[in-house]
Parts: sequence; C-alpha cells; structure tokens
Amino acid sequence: MKILLIGLGSIGRRHLRNLLTLGYNQISVVSRSATLPAEFDFLRVYSSLQDALSSSVFDTAIICTPTSLHLASASILLHAKIPNIYLEKPVSHSYNGIEDLLALAASYESNIVVGYDLHFDPGMQKVHELLAENVIGKVVSVNAFVGQFLPDWRPAEDYTKGMSAKKETGGGVMLDLVHEFDYLLWLLGPVETVASQYSNTGALQIETEDVCDVLLKFDNGATGTLHLDYLQKKLVRNCTITGFNGAITCNLAENKVSWINKDKQEEEFEYKGFERNGRFIQIMKAFLENKKDARLTSLQQGIESLKLVLAAKRSSEKARFVTLNTFNPSAS
Repeated sequence: MKILLIGLGSIGRRHLRNLLTLGYNQISVVSRSATLPAEFDFLRVYSSLQDALSSSVFDTAIICTPTSLHLASASILLHAKIPNIYLEKPVSHSYNGIEDLLALAASYESNIVVGYDLHFDPGMQKVHELLAENVIGKVVSVNAFVGQFLPDWRPAEDYTKGMSAKKETGGGVMLDLVHEFDYLLWLLGPVETVASQYSNTGALQIETEDVCDVLLKFDNGATGTLHLDYLQKKLVRNCTITGFNGAITCNLAENKVSWINKDKQEEEFEYKGFERNGRFIQIMKAFLENKKDARLTSLQQGIESLKLVLAAKRSSEKARFVTLNTFNPSAS
C-alpha cells in the first residue's frame, strides 16, 4: 500500500509515527519544509500535493493540513482518483464547497473517513454499548463538559500564532473541540434545535472564541448542555447521560465510566492503562484494514457534526434557537 500524508504538523507527525508502528513504510509526505525531521528523513518528501500526484500513484491519502485547507486537498485527491482518503476533523471551517465535495466523492465512489478518534476510546465505546443495551432506559438528558488550557496543547509552539488562535485557519474552541459535538450525535442521534453563546474572554489574547455554552434538543426528545473552553488549567472532559432508569457518567480525563441502573446498582469500568495515542492507532488501523468498522465516521456523518457547530455559531450570532432540519449553513 502506497500512502501519501499531507501536512506534517503535530497531528501529521502523530499519524506518521503510528503508520510506521503499524508496519506501513511505503509512505510519502507533502510538507512545506524541504526537509523532514531526522526521524523521518528516509521518507520521500514533496513540496506540494500536485508534485506528489504527478510523480507517483497512491492507494491512500491522509489529510492533516489546517482545517481551512481540508476541502482543497480533498478535491485534488478525488480528481486524482485516490480511492481511500482519511480527513482530519473537522471536515472544514465553513460550509462553502461542502456540497461539491459530497458530489465529487459520490461520482468517484471514494471512501472518505473523518478522523473522529473518540469513537475508539474504550470509555466512549462502553457508553455506546450501555446505551445500546438500554441499561438506563429512555434517555432524557445529557450534560457534557470539556476544557483544556490552550497554551499547554503544544508547549513548544507559540499558541497565539497557531491554528487555534486564528479565524482564517478554522480555529476557535467550537471547531477545535468538535469531538464533543460529534460524540453527542454518535451516542444520542440527530439534534432538532440548538442554541449557544460563545465569546472571546480576552484571557488568551487570541482572535477566536475561547469559551462556549450550548443548549441542545435531540430528535429523540432528550435535552442537553455542552460547555467548551480553552481555559481549564487541568483537562476536564466528561459527560453524564440521564435516563428513566439510571445514569451514565464518562470521565475521559480519568479513563473511567460509572453507571447506576433502575435497581440503584452501581458499576464502574476503568481503563487506567489506556494511552490517548491508542485511539489514533486503532482508528488508523481500522481505516486501513477494516473499512466496515462501525466506529469509523463517514464523510456525511462528519458533515453533520460540522453543520451542528455552524448552527450553534449562527445561534450565538443571531441570538436565537436554530432548527437543524431548516438550517441553511451557506446563508449569512
């Protein structure tokens, strides 16, 4: 299998190391830098995607560019008839070009997977399993919270100059932490209405929003809240799902899931030894070796989470609830 990896930022380097760990070594890289880090200097490097595609034929491509460049890279790869494409989340920073991408992917019958690796977290998988088994009965509400201190994400880099800090590259806490929007859709299904309030507190001296609170009403009748911020000094990442017969709490920061059933019996599932990189290895392995893995996120599913974020943004900007089935993400 010949693999082309586009973009060698932090997530690109992570995927590259994991590919090598999985035994894939026919890898070429597209990078703005003419030289690769010493650990990768045996790989072929191209300065542009066009150069790579005109020089060789690839079975698979992995897009790790800034969010605002995702669609351009995906379009070039589809026109080049690359059959398998892994697209880092989110699909894009706006809805411009999304319908064209869908049509193009359908015309070439390409397999596009969006990189929502939380589906491969043992805790999230356990929650998904408990809901499927109806352990807590009909779900009535969910409360999710995620907060991380942006300056600690990539300590070797100036966070004020990074992608997260800039609107034009698709930064901001809502798109950066889109995993939360995605996993709520994965666990509870489509959203009927959304309202939100986001703001830039000024604490981090960036131009994007650093805090957001969201209200959700799901098609199944459940209500929900979601908080996201760049400000927590220590990672906080959890959700509690309440049903008629009990509740489930997933603490992703502590690798622990606990639940109580209708008989008030409490149980706990811990996965303390699990390292975060395990999710990335597993999703890449599934993408390359088991394309029917139900945990993988299709392009259409990835677009649904993007639409939810864009609807939440519209809600904050217009100070009103947004109904998803009538929401036009392309309108201003």
